[in-house]
Amino acid sequence: MKVIENIVIVGFGSIAQALMPLLAERYDSNITIFEKDIDFSKEKIAKEFKASIIQKTITPNNFETAIGPHLNQKTFLLNLAVSVSSEALIRLAQQHDSLYLDTCIEPWEYLGNGDSTLTSNFYLRESIKKFGVGRKCGSPTAIVAHGANPGFISVLLKKALVDMAKINNIGFTPKNHQDWALLAKNLGIRVIQISERDTQVANTEKSDGHFMCTWSVDGLITECLQPAEMGWGSHENKLPDGSTLNRYSVAMYEQGREVLVKSWSPNYLEFSGYLLTHNESLSIAEYLTVGDSISPDYRPTVYYAYHPCDQAVASMALLRVGSEDNILSKEVLKDNIISGIDELGIFLISDTYKSFWLGSNLSIGKARKMAKYNSATSLQVVSSIIAGMAWAETHPNEGVLESEMLDWEFIYDVAEKYWQPIISQEIDWRPAHSESSLAFENFKVWP
Repeated sequence: MKVIENIVIVGFGSIAQALMPLLAERYDSNITIFEKDIDFSKEKIAKEFKASIIQKTITPNNFETAIGPHLNQKTFLLNLAVSVSSEALIRLAQQHDSLYLDTCIEPWEYLGNGDSTLTSNFYLRESIKKFGVGRKCGSPTAIVAHGANPGFISVLLKKALVDMAKINNIGFTPKNHQDWALLAKNLGIRVIQISERDTQVANTEKSDGHFMCTWSVDGLITECLQPAEMGWGSHENKLPDGSTLNRYSVAMYEQGREVLVKSWSPNYLEFSGYLLTHNESLSIAEYLTVGDSISPDYRPTVYYAYHPCDQAVASMALLRVGSEDNILSKEVLKDNIISGIDELGIFLISDTYKSFWLGSNLSIGKARKMAKYNSATSLQVVSSIIAGMAWAETHPNEGVLESEMLDWEFIYDVAEKYWQPIISQEIDWRPAHSESSLAFENFKVWP
């Protein structure tokens, strides 16, 4: 097991701030933070946890000289910034024998190909996979895309498959990667939704040009403006108009903010969510593929159905021109949240058995009792970060990994208490009661 004496954090937004109480619970380590915009609140939180905070924008030109001197074999590097390259920081961490984790695969710049189209998650994921080929077992562990979702949601997926099999008397215990895909196939899983309905409310009135949400504003804006993407199932027979098929995934013509789909959760029941691109939609789809990735014997359709808090939905109207030009100011809702929950889970929809939902029903009140500087949204993310760090410490030479390749029971045991109450429920739900098909077109909310 690797001993961690130093933790280096790149980016000190809402997630990094929310992580500090959990780091203090687990580690007695020196913490160094790099942040491009330091204010009184950030300085206060860093000082409270005896962390050193350095004002610096990390760029392709300075990341080695800025971060490198702080890394060694007893260091954990956390990349919690937007537009700070995961690939560059992994390479740097591994050069110094340091462990690494991020919550999203990041490029230096989201604009690509010389046009206004933001880089897709398919491209980012394929790039990091190619980069990681030569950095497998034997090189320092680097866990990519491991927050709540992507991240812990892939742990919930495996628990949900096991629980659903038990309920339906399917005696099959997965022992390897392909077994999980075969179990999903045996359960008749056609659609997997990462289902999230955030009902948290803040006592702050939204002014014109002001963008508000309960996690990274820049992160949400990027996802809204990227192409809507999803893992593409073997049962699908009609691509969405104008979309591009990339082996195991589909990139739609529309941006994520423009595509609504029907979903369901135990507390809110049926709702419409935005189909925002997320790494787990692609990694889960590829992980659960049986056979060839281009012409598979089996693969479910996988996508993220997200209805953010109502103040964030109102803010998303500022993106109607297809860019963030109309945004004048930004705010992460946290201390001013007065009520609500973030209901986040995995929703397995089968053509053979009842649908099965497994996930968190965490309230703002309970989140605050468990950890300072947290909302329900942030606590789900940072608890998964802590669980991923714990796994990496006990498996320090596993190379570059996504969440699906981690020991799900280990991760679940560490993070579970922060996600409680965790709800599981069977439900006879379909996107349209008169339509038995589970094709994507029947889930889409048509304008």
